[in-house]
Amino acid sequence: MYLVTFRLAPGEYDTEFHQLNDAIQATAEDTEGYLGKQTWHAPDSEEVLVVYYWESLDALESFGADADHKRAKQRWTEWYDAYEVTVTEVVETYESGFGDDASPLV
Repeated sequence: MYLVTFRLAPGEYDTEFHQLNDAIQATAEDTEGYLGKQTWHAPDSEEVLVVYYWESLDALESFGADADHKRAKQRWTEWYDAYEVTVTEVVETYESGFGDDASPLV
């Protein structure tokens, strides 16, 4: 499994951003191997952290080839003040106590 952590400092979102963001999320959900996402908002700043869960690197690369996703990456300066993407391969997971719907992995 792979995690893509998208850390962002939001800027100004316009209608086009929201339309593109919705299209990208729909594409992710339709991509075989997409497992889900979780979002956190920093309590002391505007920073947002979104973690996407992927079954394989092939699934992630398939999503990355999407035209809307590529277009959004080229236009990031219009909507974000800063961003960082980290791709991580998961070697092991274990959990206790978060409940049935706490993680896309459950």
